[in-house]
Amino acid sequence: MIIDMNQITSDLDELKKYVEEKVLISPQKPIDQEVNEEMDDPLYNQQKLDAKFLVKCFKYLKKLGYIKTQYEFSEQFLGKNKYYFGMILSEQRHPSLDAIHHLITGISQINDGLNKLKHLDNLYEEGQGLITKRLLKYF
Repeated sequence: MIIDMNQITSDLDELKKYVEEKVLISPQKPIDQEVNEEMDDPLYNQQKLDAKFLVKCFKYLKKLGYIKTQYEFSEQFLGKNKYYFGMILSEQRHPSLDAIHHLITGISQINDGLNKLKHLDNLYEEGQGLITKRLLKYF
């Protein structure tokens, strides 16, 4: 059996043209462009703000010694099960309005007992702003 290398090369060239025509090699949009468009989505940006707020509250409350773990934060300050905070972060979800309200209520109670710390006041105001923004979407 004799192998014709010219025929194989010709067949490969035809196959390559066919594949390129059918756009099987490269996607219509580069992945980087898709990711950038997704990150520019206002919903994604709002989720990042919500998550950033929760992380900021978690770290501040941990520094003050009110909590030690994400589990405690979820149960004591978000009013949810112990996995809630981790789920919000890992699945990139919005925290519920109830959880944000529960959090800022807890922050307010702590702040009343600490003679009004500026950072806790700022966190409370930021939480109120997040709730207001979310509620205004419904009107």
